[in-house]
Amino acid sequence: MKAAILFGTLALATTLLTSCQPEAVKAPGADATHVTTPNPSVTHSNARITGNGYSQSISLEEGNQMIASYLQSVNYPYQDTALRALSFDADTLRAYLADPSITTMKFYFGHQLSYLNSGTNLTGKYIGMKPGALTIIAVGLNDAGAVVRNKSNGVYEHAMPCPYVCGVQTDAYLH
Repeated sequence: MKAAILFGTLALATTLLTSCQPEAVKAPGADATHVTTPNPSVTHSNARITGNGYSQSISLEEGNQMIASYLQSVNYPYQDTALRALSFDADTLRAYLADPSITTMKFYFGHQLSYLNSGTNLTGKYIGMKPGALTIIAVGLNDAGAVVRNKSNGVYEHAMPCPYVCGVQTDAYLH
């Protein structure tokens, strides 16, 4: 009898634990297909990513093809509410990259602090590609994978979103 009660309690606990796992937040209308892009020419040396398939130059035509596909997917120019680009000050990046210990740059997506502070319960909420809420954080890493802090003991943010701040160029393609 005690074994049956113990087994029943264990089964109930297991059921509750597995059914209470948070589900991944998925973009509305996003394709559920998992895409894996293997690249055998990319290797890792400690924390540094190297190889022929990493950070390579592409032609303007290839870049425009990739941009055009994305813009079509967000219904641009008929809907101009999705993020098209994030601009970063080149002098800021040059000064940061003057530190010779930086061997890799990572650009993380994040929610802007102004967005997070504009209401309650916004942390962790899906925002899609909302220009006033999404940003990138530029982080330099050394060969061991440790964050290299800037002269202010931090990293960089404040990328300008397009739409909203698109510069003098009116279209979204490379020239």
